[in-house]
Amino acid sequence: MNNDENNWNTDNKDNWNSNSNTTTGSTSNNTDGTNVSTKNRMTALMLCWFLGLFGVHRLYAGKLGSGFLMLYGTVCSLLLLGVCAPVGVMTLITMVALVANDFAFLAFGQFKDCYGKTICSDKLQ
Repeated sequence: MNNDENNWNTDNKDNWNSNSNTTTGSTSNNTDGTNVSTKNRMTALMLCWFLGLFGVHRLYAGKLGSGFLMLYGTVCSLLLLGVCAPVGVMTLITMVALVANDFAFLAFGQFKDCYGKTICSDKLQ
């Protein structure tokens, strides 16, 4: 290897390391607005509290796949309550646990939208 090739490899490693360090930092208290979503956290919290079992808060965040999957899971668990009550109760408890997890992430400002940006803004526009 010649000297130019060694310098090129070292420079790329340094750039790669510096880029990876900036993306692993905490984004919950980000004040510069680079990794903060435009979605309102209080709106998402209220949607999660009142309509969380139907995945509306995930649909609001742009997570269409998991939002519709939560809606499907809730409808199926309610239908299972009529067919086989123990299985319906277990699936409903699972859905409530998923909503509680999302609510906790929203409450602490760690929930991310479909673009990977943190929903932590409480400003009304």
